[in-house]
Amino acid sequence: MITTDHPIARLAEELVRKHFGKRSPLTVTIGILEQGNQYCWGHGQSPGFDYASAIYEAGSLTKAFTNTLLFILERRGKLGLADTVGTYIPECASNHEVSRITLEQLGTHTSGLPRLPAGLKAVIRNKLNPYEHYAEEHLLQDLLACKPQAPGKFEYSNLGVGLLGYILARCTGQSLEELVREEICVPLFMEDTAFRLQSDQQQRLLPVYTANGKSVPHWDLGVLAGAGGLRTTVRDLLQFVKANVGMGAASVTAAMKETQKPRHRLGRGGEAGMGWMIRTGVYHDSVHWHNGGTYGSSSFIGFHKEKNMAVIVLANNGSLALGPFSILRPRKNHVDDIGFELIKAMTKTIH
Repeated sequence: MITTDHPIARLAEELVRKHFGKRSPLTVTIGILEQGNQYCWGHGQSPGFDYASAIYEAGSLTKAFTNTLLFILERRGKLGLADTVGTYIPECASNHEVSRITLEQLGTHTSGLPRLPAGLKAVIRNKLNPYEHYAEEHLLQDLLACKPQAPGKFEYSNLGVGLLGYILARCTGQSLEELVREEICVPLFMEDTAFRLQSDQQQRLLPVYTANGKSVPHWDLGVLAGAGGLRTTVRDLLQFVKANVGMGAASVTAAMKETQKPRHRLGRGGEAGMGWMIRTGVYHDSVHWHNGGTYGSSSFIGFHKEKNMAVIVLANNGSLALGPFSILRPRKNHVDDIGFELIKAMTKTIH
């Protein structure tokens, strides 16, 4: 059961007003998990609006799902972390550098692949929905032509995790949609998390806007959906983080533990798992977190496993502003700041 009477709601309201100001149109939903109890608070809609069931673009929060799925399949013996791209995509065998990239390297952003595929720009028809027409044939062409950097260094790559999702589907013979639903959403009772929404869910999908209030389309990530294509609700994400702190179906929580393990140091006080960034606090405890963003949406999840708490922030407002001549200019990613300030208030250890 989700309630709305958490004492932190007043601080949440203050933070939304502080970071977003009077920005309009704007809908923000904040979810809190604390000692197994779930809370939801929202901003921007009329009284009585069901914020917990409002559907947002998840953006790169999807990467946590893709990596969880990787470990579920690995634990079942369907694949191995050391398996290579060439094992599942023999079409790119002539590109030895790409063929020997491992699934683990794709999940940890250490594959050497660039952030975006080289051929993406050539197939963009609508700059506000850039991935819409990037298809399997383009991915395979790019893999053949790609010259990745030497693997091992952390370089954030949408292409890498998108490719991982494509491989998971290809090696199982199921769509990524089916895999996420059957292996994660059904066991965790997540009814509104999907790449493609049903008609009744479409009615709850919030319209999205740039940071200066310009209406933009929702993104269609197609073949790279594993990098950022999910739509979801705070209600579902509360179930997801609840499982990440250890309360959920055993098959899923066991895989989640693997995604959370630190694998790379990212400067002072920061590490990376698989699908999660890790921030260390003053008492050497840690918060796992990830954010997401499309041109019209912003998202954040952070959880403190030892304290059994989590914060989710979703907004139908992106961190890019549409400027003169249709140029997108970066603005501050407010949901991150709101999320971390709420975590700090609740844990009093993470800075």
